[in-house]
Amino acid sequence: MPITRTTTNHAIALALGTFTLTALGALTPTQAQEEQQITIPVVIKATTASYWQAVFDGAHQAADRLGIQIEELGPANETEVARQISIMENLISRRPTAIVLAPVSTDALVGPVEAATDADIPVVIIDSEVNTDRYASLIATDNFAAGQRAGHALAECIERTSGNAAGEVAYLRTNPNGESLVSRDNGFLDAMEQYPDIQVVDNRVANNDTAKAMNDTLDLLNRYPDLKGIFADNQLMGDGAGTAFAEQGAGDEVCLVAFDSSELEVDFLRQGIIDSLVVQDPYMMGYSGVWFAYAASQGVSLPRSVDTGVHVATTENVDSENFAGLLDPSKRQLTPYLEPSAAAAKSASQ
Repeated sequence: MPITRTTTNHAIALALGTFTLTALGALTPTQAQEEQQITIPVVIKATTASYWQAVFDGAHQAADRLGIQIEELGPANETEVARQISIMENLISRRPTAIVLAPVSTDALVGPVEAATDADIPVVIIDSEVNTDRYASLIATDNFAAGQRAGHALAECIERTSGNAAGEVAYLRTNPNGESLVSRDNGFLDAMEQYPDIQVVDNRVANNDTAKAMNDTLDLLNRYPDLKGIFADNQLMGDGAGTAFAEQGAGDEVCLVAFDSSELEVDFLRQGIIDSLVVQDPYMMGYSGVWFAYAASQGVSLPRSVDTGVHVATTENVDSENFAGLLDPSKRQLTPYLEPSAAAAKSASQ
């Protein structure tokens, strides 16, 4: 369903500013001690990916500030739909205060989300949409727009490398069923249509498997000797594609644009093996997801949807201050809009 997204900084400042004053500021010491026993489950898509560890990092930071706890949950891989459904069903039976969920499937998680809502358990959705409107808030990247940015970055690299935005390109797909990834790939294809001399000749579905992504990339490089570029649509695809490029020495002749920011991807970017990384803000999704979930449990009105934004990191700007916290959550410094203020609360109440 179409989602109208609210600007990240403004929406989070208003919601969290109001929540801080109305919910946290009113606690007495006895109540605060009680609140420390609250645990909000954070259910991610894949425990094996560093992207989702950044989500947990942000979630823990929010929980520390709230004086509550989180529970880290999720399947090992984004393809384990049944596993995530089972996790949600078990949580609903336990009746937690609220749930933060990154759904692995747009449709398959509709039932658990609606069941939680029916049980008066607020659900805040992060990262990917789910095909129902019965949730408290959606905090996610505008993946279609992010995919477009990846496409333009690839075209710009091809033009810079070969003198013209022309030639054959391919892309690696993580999962053909996840909303965020489908939207991202569609955005990439939409951008490619704006370059009449660029032809998308192939795509491969690697099912979130780094080794398969590497082998698929090697096959694409061998099958299409005139290939000018490849887009890898998530972190594990980027890890695999970058490893293949390094093995083949393809980075000087073929452009590679990838998503997210694992340690390996960033290393490839610094070496020039990956030309650009489209970087999301998983830390923000985890941080604001927990804040919003707790706020919803306290009856605070939340924005319907928040776009956490993307940034394009290149070899030239990767070490700038602007990317320090995005590429390495351990260096994350909370920006002003993450520090709720009285001014934000006043604005939200008007």
